[in-house]
Amino acid sequence: MTYAVFSQEHGAAPPFEKLAASAVRFFSAMLELREESEASISVRLVVSRPQLAGDFRIASRVTTDDDRERARTAESRGRAGGMALLAEKCGHLWTLEATGDATASEAALLTLAAICASVALGPVLPPDGATLYGVRGAIERRDKALARA
Repeated sequence: MTYAVFSQEHGAAPPFEKLAASAVRFFSAMLELREESEASISVRLVVSRPQLAGDFRIASRVTTDDDRERARTAESRGRAGGMALLAEKCGHLWTLEATGDATASEAALLTLAAICASVALGPVLPPDGATLYGVRGAIERRDKALARA
């Protein structure tokens, strides 16, 4: 399950320090840097409320025409007015994947997507491409996933 976040950040790799600061400040979460490369970071996410944890890789690459088309299609499907236009402003795409032995919960992945969107200032594209959403949409979906569990 791979989520994507359109990013207005200019660096090659996602900025760990900004992500960690946003996690603490807005999401009752801690990010621990596990590994860093030129275009990706591996992190451990621990959320205190609700209690969630997981290991993830966040990779960054330049946004392509195909990415922008996927955003337009998702906006249309989900009636997410204006989100594809926001995606157009983003020069990079971050992909979020669970790593390690166990698959992280959808709720943990959605929390990380919200953290990333808060720093990247771009919309989240879920794996099914059904819509685009921002920070609030990611948290609403996380809370629904937790209610189902």
